[in-house]
Amino acid sequence: MQLSLPLDIEQSAETATIFEKIKDCRSLPILSPLASRILKMCQDEETQASTLATVISQDPGMAAQILFMANSAYYGGARHKVTSVLQGVNLLGFTTIANLALSFCFYRLIKDVKNTSTPVIDHVQYWRRSIFASMAARAIGKHLAHEDTELMFLAALLQDIGILALNEVASDELVALHGHVIESHGDLYGLELEHLGLDHSQIGAWLAQQWELPEEFQMAILYSHTPELFETPQDFQALVDVVALSSLIADVWISSNTETAIDLVHEKSQGRLSIQPEEWGPILDDIMEGIPQIASFFHTKLGSFEEITQIYRLALKQLTETTES
Repeated sequence: MQLSLPLDIEQSAETATIFEKIKDCRSLPILSPLASRILKMCQDEETQASTLATVISQDPGMAAQILFMANSAYYGGARHKVTSVLQGVNLLGFTTIANLALSFCFYRLIKDVKNTSTPVIDHVQYWRRSIFASMAARAIGKHLAHEDTELMFLAALLQDIGILALNEVASDELVALHGHVIESHGDLYGLELEHLGLDHSQIGAWLAQQWELPEEFQMAILYSHTPELFETPQDFQALVDVVALSSLIADVWISSNTETAIDLVHEKSQGRLSIQPEEWGPILDDIMEGIPQIASFFHTKLGSFEEITQIYRLALKQLTETTES
C-alpha cells in the first residue's frame, strides 16, 4: 500500500516546505543496508536459516544481542543455552529475528541522532517512552493471543519516528510549541496539527515508506493517535488499535501526571479494543517482567526500580478497580 504525500493533511505552503526539508535532510535516520537485507530475507520463503544466520553474523553487535534475547526469559528462554546465531534463528523464527534486528538498528539510529541533532527534544525521554510502548504492545498482543506480537512490539517502538524528523527540520517550530503547556503526548500531537499543519505520525508513516517497511508498520504509525479513523484493511485493525493504546500506556510511566494518564488508558481501552479490569493484571505483569531484558537489549536505564514499581502498583490498582468501584 503506497501512502501518498502529504497523506490526508491539508496542502499548504508550510506543510509542503516541511516535507521538502525532510526529503533533503541528510541528518535524518536511514535504515542500514544490513537491516534492509535481513528484513527482505525474512520475508522471502526461499531463505535458508543458515544463510540468514551468516548474514546476521556479519554484525557482531547485532548477533550478540540476538543471542542474548534467545536466551532471555522474555522469549521463554531456551532449555539449553543458545550459543550460535543459527540456533537463535531456528529457535525464534524469521519474524522475531527480523523484528529484533530492526529494533537493534533503530536503537543505533537513536544514538546517532542524539549525538548529531539539535537538542530540542529530550532523546532520553523519547527513547524511554518508545521502549515502554513496545513492551506494552507486546503484552497486549500476547494477552489477546495475536498471531504476531513481535510485529506489535516493533510497530510501537517505531510509532514516534516522525518526532525525530521534525526535530531535524523544524526545530524552531518545536521550540515554539514547547512554550505551550504539554501535559501528555496527545497534547504534542494536537499542537503540531494546530501550528504546523501536520503531525509526527504522518511524517513517521512517510519515513516508514521510504525505508520500505511493510505496509502494516506504515498504517500503525499513521493512525497511532487516531485509531478511530482507521477502517481498512481489517487485517491491520488489531495492530493499529494495540499500537495506539501502547502509546497511552507508555505515558503512565513517562507523564508527570500519572493518575491522569492511567484514567486515559482506561477510557481508551473500552472502545473497539476492549480490555476488562480483570485483564489488566496479566498485561501489567508482563510489562514489568520484560523490563530487565528489554533494558539490557537496548543498553538503556528505564528508571529506578522503586519508581517503576510504584507506578505499576498505582496503575494496577486504578485499572482493576475503576469499573468495580
